[in-house]
Order: sequence, then C-alpha cells, then structure tokens
Amino acid sequence: MRHLVALVVVLATGCKLEVDYTGTYYQCGENDLCPDDYVCHEGLCIPTTPDSPACSQSVASGGEHSCSVREDGTVWCWGRNDFGQLGDGSTVDQVVPVQSVGVTNAVSVVTGLLHTCAVDRDGAVRCWGRNNFGQLGDSTMSDSRVPVAVQNLSGATALAAGRDHVCALVGTSVACWGHNIEGQLGDGTMNDRRTAAVISGLTSATIAAGGDATCSIDPAGVLSCWGRNAFGTLGIGNNLPQARPTVVTAFRSVYAVALGDEHMCAAENTGGVKCSGAGSSGQLGNGSIANSSLPVLAPIPTVITELSLGGAHSCGRDARGIVWCWGDNGDGRLGTGALFPLRSLYPIRSELGEAVQLAAGNRHTCIREPSGSIRCAGFNARGQLGAGRQLTQGAPRAVPSLAGISAVTAGFSFTCGVASDATGLCWGEGNDGELGNGSLENRPTPTPVNNLLGITKLVGGNQHACAITSGGVLSCWGFNGDGGLGDGTFSSRPTPLPLGFTGVTDVALGDAHTCALIGGSVKCWGNNSQGQLGAGFIGGSTPYPVDVLNLTNVVALAAGGAHTCALIGGGTVKCWGENVDGQLGDSNDPADSAIPVDVPLTGVMQISARGGATFAVRGDGTAWAWGYSCEGRLGSVSAAGCGLPTRAPVQVSDITNVIRVSAGYTSSCALKQDGTVWCWGPGDNGQVGDGAYTVRGKPVQVSGLGGVVDVAAGAFHVCALTAGGMVSCWGAAGEGQLGDDVLRSPDPVGVRLVCE
Repeated sequence: MRHLVALVVVLATGCKLEVDYTGTYYQCGENDLCPDDYVCHEGLCIPTTPDSPACSQSVASGGEHSCSVREDGTVWCWGRNDFGQLGDGSTVDQVVPVQSVGVTNAVSVVTGLLHTCAVDRDGAVRCWGRNNFGQLGDSTMSDSRVPVAVQNLSGATALAAGRDHVCALVGTSVACWGHNIEGQLGDGTMNDRRTAAVISGLTSATIAAGGDATCSIDPAGVLSCWGRNAFGTLGIGNNLPQARPTVVTAFRSVYAVALGDEHMCAAENTGGVKCSGAGSSGQLGNGSIANSSLPVLAPIPTVITELSLGGAHSCGRDARGIVWCWGDNGDGRLGTGALFPLRSLYPIRSELGEAVQLAAGNRHTCIREPSGSIRCAGFNARGQLGAGRQLTQGAPRAVPSLAGISAVTAGFSFTCGVASDATGLCWGEGNDGELGNGSLENRPTPTPVNNLLGITKLVGGNQHACAITSGGVLSCWGFNGDGGLGDGTFSSRPTPLPLGFTGVTDVALGDAHTCALIGGSVKCWGNNSQGQLGAGFIGGSTPYPVDVLNLTNVVALAAGGAHTCALIGGGTVKCWGENVDGQLGDSNDPADSAIPVDVPLTGVMQISARGGATFAVRGDGTAWAWGYSCEGRLGSVSAAGCGLPTRAPVQVSDITNVIRVSAGYTSSCALKQDGTVWCWGPGDNGQVGDGAYTVRGKPVQVSGLGGVVDVAAGAFHVCALTAGGMVSCWGAAGEGQLGDDVLRSPDPVGVRLVCE
C-alpha cells in the first residue's frame, strides 16, 4: 500500500514549514525560498506533483466526479458524491479515490452526470448513483449508493453514458436504458426505460453517448446518431430530435466518435476530425463560436486515434499519446497549465502528458498514462481531480492561525478582517490590488493591509475595498477603472491611500462606485451609468466625491451592483440608481433613478445590498427583501420566480429574531439573536453552508456554527466571526478567499489512486 508522507522542512530563515502532497499551497520564505520538491510561484510554495500511483487500466470523467478501474478489477471513484455516484456507500464528496463497494472484476467504467456504471469480465453491468430516470437499469427509480445489477442485460462488452442514460454494446447490438426525453435511447419513443432494451435494426462496432444523445459506428464505418439535436449536435443538417438512429451522411468512413453536452466530434479514416452542434465556447474547433448543424473541420496537425468531449470542450489523442484540446478553458480544463486563453477556437497541444486514454468530464479532463497513472486538470470544486484537495467547502471551516478578529467583510472573491490591534488582514483574489498589501497576487492566507492603523470599519466590494480609520479618515484601494477609489484618477492601486476628507462614519461599495456617510449626508463617486451616485444625472464616471441630492439624517448605507440605499433616522429607507430588477423597492416601473426614492417599509434598523438585491431588517426581527429574485436569492417563497423582479419589499420566509442580513452576489445570510447563521439562494459552490450544494429558496441553518457575532457574504463564499474572535468560511475557495491555504491552479495533477 502506498501512502502519502508529510514532510517537515526547516528553512534557512528558521521557520518550520509542514507540507504534504495534498495540493495545499504555502507562502514562500524570504528570497522566494521553498523546500526541495517545491517551487515558488506568485508568493506560494507549490509542490511539484510526485509520480501518481500506476495501477489504472481505465478512467472515466463525469459531471463532477471521476472513476478508474484498477488492474485488479476494482473500481475507485472520487469527486462529487451527493447521490452516491462514487459507490462507496456514502454521499460524502471525496478528494482522493475511494473504492466502489463489491466490484471486483471490472474491465471498464463510464460516468454520467450523477451516476456511474461498470462492466465486468463476464459481461454483467452494474450501476450506482442517481436513478430518477431509471439510469441505473435495475427496474426501479431509487438512487443507490452501492452498485446494483442492470436488468435484462448480459454479455456486454462496452458501455457509454450520457447525462442520464446508458447504452451497452452486446455483440453487434446496442441496448440502452434511462432518460429518453429526447429519444436518446433510440427505440422510437420518448419514454424512459428502467431496464435495458435492445435498439432494433442497429448493428454497431462502437458506441458513444453524451448529454442527451447517442452515436454508433457500424463495422463498415457508417456513423449513426440519435437523441437531442437542439444545436445541430447530430450533424444531420437540422435541429430536430431523432428518436431512432439516423445516418450522418456528412461523414464517410468513421472510426472514432464522442459526444459532449451539446456537440459531437468524429474522426474519419482520412485522418480529419469534424464537429457539429453548439460552438459558443469554440468547442467545434473551427475558429468560430457559431453553432453548426453540419460537421465542420477542426484542424489538427496529426492523426487522432481517440476523442473525448466535455461540457463545452473537446480533446483528441494522437498515435504518439499527445493530447490536443479546444473550446472552453475554464479552470484550465484544456490542460495547458494556464488559465489563459479563456477558450481556444482551434485545437492546441495540451500539457497533460503522454496519454493512452482520454476522459473529458463536464469541466475537467483526465488522461491515463502508459504506466497506468492518471493525471487531471480543470474544475475541482468537488475534488474531481482526485489530487487531495477540493476548491469548495459546503460547511464552515475555521481559517487556520487566525484569531482575535473583531470584524469581517467579504468582497467578490476576497475576504478581510479587522484584527484586535485595529489593523487589517485580507486574503483571496488580489489581481487588482484589492487585498491592499502592495501586490497584484492572490493570497490563500490572511495578509496584512499596508499603511492602515486604527481601523474602525473595513468594507470589501467587487474589486476594491475601503477602510475608515480614527477620526473618520477614509482610505480605499484596488480596481479604479471607473473612479471608485475617489482619488480623482482612474488608476488602480494595491495600497490604501487616504482621501481628502474626515468625519466618515459609514462607507458602502458597489461594483464600481463608492458612497460615504459624513454628518448625516452622503457623497458618492465612481461609475454613474445607472444614476447610482444620486447626483441628479445619469451617465459617465466621476472619480471624485459628489453630493447625493435631497438626502439628510442618514445613519447607514448599502450599495448593490449599480444601486445605493440609505437608512434614514427613524427607520425608513431611500434608494437610487439601477432599477431594472426592482432593486430600488419603490414598486414603480423599471426606470433608473438618479435621485433617492422612498422604499415603502418602516421600522428598519439595518440594510444590506449586493448585485441586484436589497435587504432590510426591521426592529421586530423580521427580514425583508426586494430586487433580483432568481434562484431563491430573496429567500422568500412569495417572491416572483426567476427572471421576474420583486419591486416591493417581501418578507424573507421562515426566519425571525434577525439581527442583520449580509447580502451576497449569489446567496445571502442572516445572523439571528441566538448566534446562528441562516443562508439562502444558489448553493452550487457550497455557499449556503448546509453541505448540500443546491439552491435553497428560503433560509436554512448553516451547519455546526454557533456563537456568531458577524457574517459577511461575497460572490460564492461566506465568512462568519464568532464571539471568540475566530473566523470560519465556506463556499468557493479557488481564489484563496476561504483563507485555508487552498488556491486554484491550472497545472495538471496526479490522481492519488491507491496501489498495492
């Protein structure tokens, strides 16, 4: 059994650095000093990945999980596991491979969106995971955390899995089961099947599936496809679904085919690769972002022997084992070792390594090397790269070595705290200088803010931050392309600079504008495209403070993406700026307003805004919301559905005794009098905090968190401060915003597969 060994290294500076090979990164020492087997990159000691275990004979990548068949016939899976798709008997995500229960003589494995299937040496097929459409083939619609046998099937030699369906090759026949809403089972109907059924009249040598479509190559090289065809995926010249196998006449003799979510690629015996379907991310490889219902050439300077397609990217392997990829490069899924370009419209050479097998998942890519080791690159939110780290946390996790914090705030992808000595600490994304430490680098651990003492309030915005220090001095830093720093320029700055006035008691940051409260009046500066400066006019950017009109007796401020709100003494609220989603709360038409308008709500004691939503807490402990309501963002079951704005305040459902609300760009959270935190809205990055990674339309309690005195929601992450001065964070970690040493890297990593 091979184990990971932690290293303890003493640097020349005398600091002890404890490191391991789990993908966690550590800050470099003086003069960029790092221990052996580590390199300093952007201020971090990054481990040079050790050789991954070499015992795999097959690999597959699904929606957000991956699986491998080991040489001994066992199946090992890693990544997302909320429906039991890893087959280990649990629903817990795994960042390293775990063994699927009871599979001992498998020869290959395939992965769908939320399910997995394996075929064994005897031709039997077993599946596990999600089963809402019968995709496990066991005659039920019950999910299974362990493998179950597919009914009415024997003698299978190969498998292909789409989003929610599976097909098996049995001799030269094809049998399919699962979801069939687009005709992807090829039986002439659009009825789901809970057990395997043979497609009549089809002779096949190779099968492929992806999204809601299926393809087959017959022994003579004729390509037939069926199922969903909304973007012209099937390459037959139209966008109509096909419930029966349909010959793709644009191809002649084909020897390889693969399907993505909405596109298809095939390799002809002439050596060329052609693709059809959705092309918005360049996944067709022909230099265009247009869809095509007829196959177009993806120019690859070599002969491709294997194809594998992800959600919006494509990869091919040539005879030398070189991998070529094109399309979406989010999180480095093309395997080039870089996050740029964001997409490639033509095939480019990947740095994944020498491959004998390809496996492109929804947003990640894996290869199997000749040695039997596996390497992966791309999106790693649920641990689907198998390298020992996960770039999201679905439940609170304490920021290591951080204590004595008195306040916490969250920007878009960064977090800041005020220390007990009234200095500032920030961590997370720093590309625009928003961390205030003088650099333009991301930091996965708390880093001191330069030149600030006596902080009384610290606020993070989209890409900039501001702090109020003793005497009401306001200093800002970060992105300044719209003049949001208020220094009269449009130059970004990674170090705080005091503005030319004092007496500031509150500050609010929008996406590209800033407002300050001084003596009951408000001054704003920055982008004014929707009138968010409140100065009576709309348009342009003003890099210096201007007075908000018709506004007095203000006690607090809140700023959304392009709107601003003020809490007036006596408990009323006025808002101004963008109103397309009803974020001004005045029940009128969607016209923007360059002057404050009244919100029909009284008794308010706290306000918060982010993006297109605004929240207010009343003195009776109820929370109210208005504005953009998609995906449960307002936390109210009575709110309008996705895309329909809520133009007047509605009560946030099922929650009372609220002290304050922190509005996030996606999810938002409320702090209750009992010290618990409740969140709602999108949870795809774990930002709701209940471990479920799903949308919550009304508040749910954050798991295992109590004694909270402050909460701050960012774009896809949230942090909370406890009475003891400790900070815990959850949600997305890719830019280091959780402060737990984890940071996204586009470099391919080795899967930690157990080998004996």
